[in-house]
Amino acid sequence: MPTPLTRCVGDVDEFESAWGDLPLLMTGSDSSAFADILDLTDVDRILSSAARRPTIRMVADGTPLDAGDYCTALRLGGRHLDDVVDPIKVAERFASGATLVLQSLHRTWPSVADFVAELQREVSHPVQANAYLTPANASGLAPHRDAHDVIVLQLHGSKQWHVEHLGDVQLAAGDTMYIPADTLHSAVTTGQASFHLTLGLIRVTYRDVIDRLLADGPTALDAPLPIGYRTDAPHEMERRLAAAIDETRDHLATVDIDACVRREQQRRRRPTGRGHISSLLAVDGLTAARSVRWVASPPLGRVVDIEGRDWRPLDAVRPPEGTRVQIDLGGRTITVPAVVLDAIRRLQSGDPVVVDDLPGLDRPSRLVLARRLVEEMACVIEPAVASVTALHIHPSPMEERHVQ
Repeated sequence: MPTPLTRCVGDVDEFESAWGDLPLLMTGSDSSAFADILDLTDVDRILSSAARRPTIRMVADGTPLDAGDYCTALRLGGRHLDDVVDPIKVAERFASGATLVLQSLHRTWPSVADFVAELQREVSHPVQANAYLTPANASGLAPHRDAHDVIVLQLHGSKQWHVEHLGDVQLAAGDTMYIPADTLHSAVTTGQASFHLTLGLIRVTYRDVIDRLLADGPTALDAPLPIGYRTDAPHEMERRLAAAIDETRDHLATVDIDACVRREQQRRRRPTGRGHISSLLAVDGLTAARSVRWVASPPLGRVVDIEGRDWRPLDAVRPPEGTRVQIDLGGRTITVPAVVLDAIRRLQSGDPVVVDDLPGLDRPSRLVLARRLVEEMACVIEPAVASVTALHIHPSPMEERHVQ
């Protein structure tokens, strides 16, 4: 199965060469290639779910519409609200040429949230998602530059784009396009409506890394400039600035690059946070034939009672046999026997794993671990599907270990 990034850009090597620099157009052959992520029927479901601004907004010829043009006042949960989206008003505004914008779908719509979470794991940079439904012969946003990189997935219809360094291009359903940050672009529809999803990649830059290093750096950088520095002779400021630069240079020269890389790899990204209530209600009935999926932040670990052991990515944790390991799930920790690490490593990719396929443990211990991870909100239970469990091949009793 192709990875999320491959689905978005086709040739990943070509995309990596263009990343942060040049736009790319990728022509698809399947007009329904992204229907599992978002389609037009989802739009009506979203609009009829008492959605509120700013998750929904509307734009016409580059100008945002007033909320009253597409929202209504309702009483929800005992409160009077005036920003609830009215599906009828939205349809009327759309029919008169306004573009519908569905914002932050990575937070509000499950299929988009799942895809974004998988893509984010693959690219490491944070990802957000908005969708744009534009009627025929209309334009939505004015020509603009985004502060983040964008991958456009054309879901329905077609749209004519003008992209700096790429020129005039037309996207049809199934096509995709990459637009680097700060690239001027605009789009209009012609004879048919257009529906596309934009995936915003929020760059983590070398400047970000160095800024974090300097945040722990020399205090001279936080000292105020001299009183009257704009009008007095520059000699005192020159002396102090030179001293601050020297201290900064000395600080950066002592940076442990390996440790810096590890810290960046360990920085937390947004987990999906979905499915916990239904999983908690089903945890007592969890069986070895069901699948669980990791949804917490990428786990970090350290061996208990070994001084000086920092938090590390789980793949770098190599505990002595018989020891216990602390696992950081992002804001909370659990302590587990070292013998379960192989099973947690198998889960941390985010792919569903059948409980009975968790490595290194006997069947009772697999269930104990899976149930605990669900109760700790690190995993969710996948919906039950028909499967042939007899085909699973398990370790022999001599190879199995038991969780104490």
